[in-house]
Amino acid sequence: MKPLYLREDTERQRERLAATARHLHRSGWMPGTSGSVSLRSGDAVLITAHDLDKGRMDARDTVLIDPSEGLPLLGETEWPCAETPVHLALHGYLPDCETVVHLRAAAVTTPAAFTCGPGGSTPTMLPALPARPDPGRTADEVRAALDRTAAGAPAALLVADAGVFTWGRDLGEALAALDGAVKRSRSPLRPGAAPDPAGWTR
Repeated sequence: MKPLYLREDTERQRERLAATARHLHRSGWMPGTSGSVSLRSGDAVLITAHDLDKGRMDARDTVLIDPSEGLPLLGETEWPCAETPVHLALHGYLPDCETVVHLRAAAVTTPAAFTCGPGGSTPTMLPALPARPDPGRTADEVRAALDRTAAGAPAALLVADAGVFTWGRDLGEALAALDGAVKRSRSPLRPGAAPDPAGWTR
């Protein structure tokens, strides 16, 4: 494994990622152990750990991973979440993708939850991931799905049985895309409960 450059403020990134997950949990967007968030950290990717209660998450519940293999870096004590291959595929394919947010809430996990019409569109679709997804195959499927989009990258990627993924150049942009996708759904997660990243580092 080649050496990877890490940001000097990686520990602060860990705290911010954990605070974001806790906020989304309190807002009803990440109930229980569902959902995940990732941030680019230099050459590596920082992501939420596997199968943890987002309401109790802290900086120790984050994992630095090698983006080429999806494996924890030396010294990490947790295992990354099951949706890691999709996170890494988006980070690797979209040049301005610094943050990915994933929700598994019922309102945004099926195509029927979205309205297609003027001023709105359904998210790009991806089939269900296998129980043990292959990172390389997942990356190919994500690229193929996004390449089929007629007018540039979509606002969201919907993976069957896994949930919706949004992304952006920062957390605010990723959450704005998420909010837009939910507003276009027939059954909003919580009426009026739009995410707001301001002050989430506390």
